[in-house]
Amino acid sequence: MEQIAETFNNRFDHWNIMLPEEDIKDRCSGHIQESGWLIQYCFGEDEYGEYLDYYAAHRMTDDEHVRIYSDGEVEDLPALSSMFLVSEDPEENKRLEEEYYRENQRVAIMLVEKGFDKFTINMFLHTGLDKKTEE
Repeated sequence: MEQIAETFNNRFDHWNIMLPEEDIKDRCSGHIQESGWLIQYCFGEDEYGEYLDYYAAHRMTDDEHVRIYSDGEVEDLPALSSMFLVSEDPEENKRLEEEYYRENQRVAIMLVEKGFDKFTINMFLHTGLDKKTEE
């Protein structure tokens, strides 16, 4: 767990953000809302060992979804995208926009299933949840 905490704390050192020691010790999920960041995290284990997954969102940067293993190895996981391609062709543009929202909604479902259910306004907008849907 020491490598996990060190890797996480180094990533957010500039903002003086650290994982709570008690959560590390007890392997408790939680969130940190500090210095403009919303960081949600949970602990788990797979065939490669123990890990910490975190999802970090800040209005001034792209979101990041990361897994840190107990040996300090870092794996990038799917995160909400803040940009999508556009086309001058209206039909192609509509398809690209729908694809963008569909993928972000897939990621959002994955995050909620992981227990990361706190969303910023940007996360809400990037999933298209502000748009009316046709039933």
